[in-house]
Amino acid sequence: MSKKLTLKTVIKAVAFLVVFALLFHLATELLRSKWTSDNQERYVLGNFYELDEDSVDVLFLGSSQIIYGVDPVELYDYAGISAYCLGGSSATLMSSYYWLIEAEKTQSPSVIMLETSSLFEEVKEHQERKKVDEMKFSLNKLQFIRDLTGLDGISESFLSYLIPIVKYHVRWSELTAKDFGMWMDSDVAYRGFDIVDQCKKGLDYDRMIIDNDDPDGNQRELYDYQLEYLVKIVDYCQENDIELVLFKTPKFSWVGSDSAQVQALADQYGLTYLDYNWEELLTSFDYNIETDMKDYDHLSTLGADKFSDCLADYLTANYDLPDRREDEDFDLQINRDTYNQEHTDAALVTTTDAVEWLTLLTQHTTCDVFIATNGDVGGLVSDEIADLLAELGLETDLNTLSSGDCLVAWLTSDGTSVEEVAQAEKAEISGTLGNGVSYSVTSKNQGETVSAEITLNDTAGSLNGAGLNIVVYSESRWLGIETVCINLETGEMTCMTNSG
Repeated sequence: MSKKLTLKTVIKAVAFLVVFALLFHLATELLRSKWTSDNQERYVLGNFYELDEDSVDVLFLGSSQIIYGVDPVELYDYAGISAYCLGGSSATLMSSYYWLIEAEKTQSPSVIMLETSSLFEEVKEHQERKKVDEMKFSLNKLQFIRDLTGLDGISESFLSYLIPIVKYHVRWSELTAKDFGMWMDSDVAYRGFDIVDQCKKGLDYDRMIIDNDDPDGNQRELYDYQLEYLVKIVDYCQENDIELVLFKTPKFSWVGSDSAQVQALADQYGLTYLDYNWEELLTSFDYNIETDMKDYDHLSTLGADKFSDCLADYLTANYDLPDRREDEDFDLQINRDTYNQEHTDAALVTTTDAVEWLTLLTQHTTCDVFIATNGDVGGLVSDEIADLLAELGLETDLNTLSSGDCLVAWLTSDGTSVEEVAQAEKAEISGTLGNGVSYSVTSKNQGETVSAEITLNDTAGSLNGAGLNIVVYSESRWLGIETVCINLETGEMTCMTNSG
């Protein structure tokens, strides 16, 4: 009886511990920060663990510069290179080093591309925590936490990193639906690349290039711990016969003295350093400052595509990398449909060419398009634009409109249309989309009263310029609302995107 009782007790104890551990894990996952905004660390870092073993030949390490600036899918499509961007916002060389060690557990890259903005990043607790939280438990993680918590400026305890619920237990009152959807679709970052719908226009090209900067001017501090981990990365690559290349993406805040300091380190350790802020290298990939920057310091998706092609040319010319396109068993392990759709969305906010923009719009199958004319448009519409509007679903031939006519239209996401043409007064349609968003489209063409107004949820979206005013609405992750005005007389297109 005593033995049976003891066995039952042991079984109950083990069952209790298993259930407790499971509930503890679920509670931790529920309460901890998900890191799904901005640089998408949950997906960029977390998805790395889902890759097939030995499926990465080139590993990119760094900060948001690589998450927005290097597209591994483009590297594959263009040159057959299998790559991954393993980084995060304001990533330091400490986190890059420990993620390199983590990557080597399942991958055997022959080339490491290290983006050099990380050299000047100061360790920030909230940024480094993202990199720790997404790393699986191991001795490597324990060493990462030990070194991180030993730095000045890190106030959080070793225990709070090791057992995240110590920090996050107070989040219960802040939980949202996103927290309960923690096992979310992972089709957000594509092998570490984050597609964005932003394009910063009006930047000064002369400020981007560093050719005229003083290499000895106002030098930023290189922190000792950054240099320490640079040496660790260099030593690790040498010991494991891995090629290490330093490179710098185009970045407005990068200056000549930064480049000079990195070049000195590259010379010291016998490394190749490619700085694409020098005009010779910047122009080597057909850089266009009007379309290729997401903001002052990051490439747009279009810029990343061109930059990735340039990097592919360098890699294939200098290293013996396999062309994975020739391997029928190789799988990028991404959702091609969502990648292609988000690429189209991103291109829509980048291009300034009316025909190209309308062509891209015809490829977007989940959007509602609202059109309002401003002024006379009859006889001004080119055959190319007319054909594209018809492909979008517009039934009215704009070239048949008479002087004083005005048109409004709603081209629905399911392929139908609601259109109204009025003479010498206003044309107007209004209603509610299936998701509850209200819309109102008005065109006036009476004497001096000429206007085009498009509102969604009572928020004006039209540019109210002469010609065709178009507002695109989509519930897709990135597109949101896109507004353009096509001047049919000049052929110019003005854009106002949801990124401002």
